[in-house]
Amino acid sequence: MSLESRIQTIRAFNRDVTERLGVLEDRYLARDRPLSLDRLLWEIGTDGIEVRELRSRLGLDSGYTSRQLRALEQEGLVVVSPSEHDSRVRRATLTPSGLAELAVLDQLSDELVGTILAPLTERQRDELAAATETVRRLFTASTVAIAAADPASEPARRAVDAYHRTLDDRFDGGFRPDRAVPAADDALRPPSGLFLLATLKDRPVGCVGVTKADDTSAEIRRLWVSSELRGLGIGRRLLAAAEDAATSLGAGVVRLDTNRSLTEAIALYRAAGYDEAAPFNDQPYAHHWFAKSLTGESLPGGGAGAPPGRVGFLGLGIMGLPMARRLARSGVGLTVWSRTPKPDDELRAAGARTAANVPEVFAQCDTVIVMLRNADAVDQVLRDVPGGIARLVAGRTIVNMGTLSPEYSKALADEVEKAGGHYVEAPVSGSRRPAEDGKLVAMVAGRPDDVRRTVALLDPMCAQVTVCGPVPSGITMKLAVNVFLIALVTGLAEAFHFADRHGLDRQLLRGILDAGQMSSPISRVKTAKLVGDDLTAQAAIADVRMNAELIVDAAAAAGTGVPLSELCRALYADAVSRGDGALDMVGVIRTIAAGQQHRRR
Repeated sequence: MSLESRIQTIRAFNRDVTERLGVLEDRYLARDRPLSLDRLLWEIGTDGIEVRELRSRLGLDSGYTSRQLRALEQEGLVVVSPSEHDSRVRRATLTPSGLAELAVLDQLSDELVGTILAPLTERQRDELAAATETVRRLFTASTVAIAAADPASEPARRAVDAYHRTLDDRFDGGFRPDRAVPAADDALRPPSGLFLLATLKDRPVGCVGVTKADDTSAEIRRLWVSSELRGLGIGRRLLAAAEDAATSLGAGVVRLDTNRSLTEAIALYRAAGYDEAAPFNDQPYAHHWFAKSLTGESLPGGGAGAPPGRVGFLGLGIMGLPMARRLARSGVGLTVWSRTPKPDDELRAAGARTAANVPEVFAQCDTVIVMLRNADAVDQVLRDVPGGIARLVAGRTIVNMGTLSPEYSKALADEVEKAGGHYVEAPVSGSRRPAEDGKLVAMVAGRPDDVRRTVALLDPMCAQVTVCGPVPSGITMKLAVNVFLIALVTGLAEAFHFADRHGLDRQLLRGILDAGQMSSPISRVKTAKLVGDDLTAQAAIADVRMNAELIVDAAAAAGTGVPLSELCRALYADAVSRGDGALDMVGVIRTIAAGQQHRRR
């Protein structure tokens, strides 16, 4: 649509709305005053408001506001008096008559909207409500102004304080400004830099700073957008304004750093053309460093850091699908494939492509994540293709996030590297819910350069990424974690069975376990499932049996014993043979109970 078409469409919309709502009538809603006066009554509300804030909210000048308030005072609806806290500040308050009139206006307004909705179908009513919300949000976005401000000014200080509070809420362990490397106010003033403030009706709702690092580069600092306005493109506008400021300072390259917890910011930077870069400062809270050329020239060093090009994702099962969704939402260009194809609206909306086959994924992508159930699945996907694995992986990085045996993973790494590819282990601890929330824990292993390129890719999916060493130390560490996990959840299931056999209340047991020192995120999730008889799979029994077998086999290869894991392997094998393999692992309580009944017989 052309600019002229947009203008005419919005003007027509304005005419329709003002006519349909009766805005042009002198007696709005059949009362004795126009809408402009009623709008003041609504804005003053039951709590009252300072006159200067009223002017700011409605964008009115002082003289006009005073005349309108005097008209309402003459009707006995409003009182304007000095504030109790500051006699220099005037405050508008509704009188009892004003409160009664406000109630009438609210009722009449509801009735007016009812007459608009009544002729429409349910679908049309929802469509109109959604469209109205979209218009409101976009009007809000268009009202936000971005301008230079002194970093020491009161509005700028308020914005930076809000920025620090946001970091404290989002960062693991919180945020302490005294630990960060600060940007001095002088560094954010011309000619050294610039501080930009986004305001909505004189209220700070965003900010960003630019400081000149050297003759050719500038650093972007303190990018913040109020949570109420996120999703309206304010962050992108601030970033673009910061880039323009950097250009005016003579910089050809802009750099910035961020924390892995700020996934929306990471997605914004990637979408805006920033490349992952090597660390360029000592900020203690930074996990990612980005750079962007403002001249179109290549970045020094190629901006090495993040995997180049698109990323492939093989395997959209219980864990793989939510992981892929988070990756796509983070701004990573994603191509997906699954052995059991299933269309996913969320992946498609985030821009992910669906490949018809595995070779198509490798043809499009430089890095391919493999999230498959076992070694047989990996063999089928990577080896049972024309040309075999060697043809697929040359020049690509394979990131295995599934749980395989250490021996198999090491052999696969050797095969990939022999074919000219790169291999990284990144198995994750967690089930479907942590995968949905981006709270997985990754255990990474591989060659240092390969690991460095991969770590940034894992952040949208993981709360913690730990480098364990060379292959297969990531897989081996995951099995060690699973020794504890399987024993813990199996013990919970047995505890609930024990309570059942003694006539105890499951909810009481859950409350005691969740309140004590044994409580943990996994125990709280699993006790909730046991109390609710919810056996839908987060981690399926069949997968637990497979993991127990991997643990026992790895222990045997190392010449060590794992007696508890051997018992769990047998128990979960029995559960699978009973037909319970698709249930969540807490469903092993059924096998425990069945064994009890069998012994009684």
